[in-house]
Amino acid sequence: MRNLNRLGLVALVLAMTIPAWAGHSGEKCNHPTQECLDYMAANLKSSGWIGVELDIDEETGARVVKKVVPGSPAESAGIQPGDILVSLNGAKLVKGNEEAIMQAKKDMKPGQTVTYVVSTNGLDKKVEMVLAPMPADVMAAYIGQHMLEHANMQVAAAPKK
Repeated sequence: MRNLNRLGLVALVLAMTIPAWAGHSGEKCNHPTQECLDYMAANLKSSGWIGVELDIDEETGARVVKKVVPGSPAESAGIQPGDILVSLNGAKLVKGNEEAIMQAKKDMKPGQTVTYVVSTNGLDKKVEMVLAPMPADVMAAYIGQHMLEHANMQVAAAPKK
C-alpha cells in the first residue's frame, strides 16, 4: 500500500467518536484550545476502545493494523499486525464511506460487542470483540498529540515582530 500515514496511539473506534472539527482527519482544528480539550476529554472517557495502532492508506482508506496493544480487546480477538480491517458492523472501512462508518461507530461504548471483518493474508474472517474503556495513557497521548497541533497553529499564527 502506498501513501500510508502513521496515526500513533489512535484506536480505531476513536476515528469517528471525535467530531470532524477536532482535527483527527487531517484537517486543522480551528476551535479554541480549551474548548477542544474539554470536548475531547469528555468524549474519549465514554468511548469504546479496541487497542490497535493503524496505518490508513490515503487513496483507498484501507486500515492496516500496525500494532496490537497487549491485553486489549483486539489482542483477545486474535487481531495481528498486518491485518486489514475491512468492515465494522457491516460498514465498509474505505474512503468515501465516512458517513456509514460514522453511523456504525456513533454510539459505541465500553461493554458493547462489535463485529469486524478482518483480512489476514487475503482471507476474510468475522471477529467479535467487546469494547473496553480507553486506558488513561492512550487518552492522554491522543489528546496531547492534538493539543500540540493547537500550539503549533498558535505559533504559526502569531504576528511577526
